[in-house]
Amino acid sequence: MSKKIGYGLILSVISAVIIGSAAAQPENHMQAGEHSVMILPAGKVINNDYFAYGERVEISGTVNGDVYAVGGQVLVDGEVNGDLLVAGGTVIVSGRISQDARIAGGQVTINGAIERNLTVAGGNVNLTNTASVQGGVVAAGGTIVLAVPVRKDVRAAAGNLTVSDMIDGDLHVAAGQLRLTSKAAVGGNLTYWSGHPASIDENARVAGMISQKVPKEGFRRSAEKMAGMVAGFILLAKIVGFFSTLLTGLLLIYFIPNYSREVISTLREKPLASLGLGFLMALVTPVIVVFLLVTVVGIPIALILSAVYLIGIYLARILAIIWIGSAMLGLFGKKAGEGVVLVIGLVIYSVLSLLPFIGGLVTVLAVLLGLGASLMADRQLYLSASRKEMV
Repeated sequence: MSKKIGYGLILSVISAVIIGSAAAQPENHMQAGEHSVMILPAGKVINNDYFAYGERVEISGTVNGDVYAVGGQVLVDGEVNGDLLVAGGTVIVSGRISQDARIAGGQVTINGAIERNLTVAGGNVNLTNTASVQGGVVAAGGTIVLAVPVRKDVRAAAGNLTVSDMIDGDLHVAAGQLRLTSKAAVGGNLTYWSGHPASIDENARVAGMISQKVPKEGFRRSAEKMAGMVAGFILLAKIVGFFSTLLTGLLLIYFIPNYSREVISTLREKPLASLGLGFLMALVTPVIVVFLLVTVVGIPIALILSAVYLIGIYLARILAIIWIGSAMLGLFGKKAGEGVVLVIGLVIYSVLSLLPFIGGLVTVLAVLLGLGASLMADRQLYLSASRKEMV
């Protein structure tokens, strides 16, 4: 067994599942360059789940299944007769979603109809007055505007939250500032956690009780002490993680150099494709594990797949770190040994990972990029080896 295949086995089970899913999905419409724009045009009908990724994703047709989309800009103005799962820089949903919608983005705008529940997180989240949500809403963001009728409870955490339409159920909020405009109406109780009183217009209506919960001073002091202890543990974990990542990266470079180089080359040439495939792998694998766990026969396979998946995530992050170092040197037109490249990438990654919010985002992106590139590199090396054997 070669050194390359030794690592390739770690992702082989997951690879087979993802490749099968990708092969089964309909052909996506590409425009303006490979992986630049992916479009499902109006009038097109997909009788299956639909996967899309690119700098810009537009879904204007009909999907009789679930939709999974990731991109810099994602527009959904068609009809989805299933669940919608979207991650993007800018996300606009103005079509009809027959089931649940789960959305994450920097700027999220909902103009359409969500016929079940909505879960949304973003820097700015805007549910406009042309939208509707038949189920409940769970929202988190810096600024959230709810100008949409909601048929069940709303739970939200935000820096600033504005409500200007009807909520049939209860409203539970943790916010720096909460405002109910003259058009706002809450059919149940209003409970909010804030250090400032809510701004409630005199024409706004709340049918139930209004309760403000303010953290006590003693609780805040205890929380500050606890935060200090947690910060210390996090810093210690970062230091230990730095050296363990460095050691593991050096072992990867030494024992499977060809595989590592193939992954870095894939990330350099196809970063968006790597990100999209990594997103699908991260999304689909846990679902498969849960499905296997509910069957008696599948439990051993689920446990093995879980272990393989976790190892794959750890190694994928390290390979992405090596790519970061290589990309940084490339910006300055410099070349260096692979060990130096690893150290440079690890230092950059470690600094970014300490930043609030950005650190978590960098980690997630590194894992997704590494997973997708690892899968494509593994497949490419397998095909190359097969061609050599045939010759």
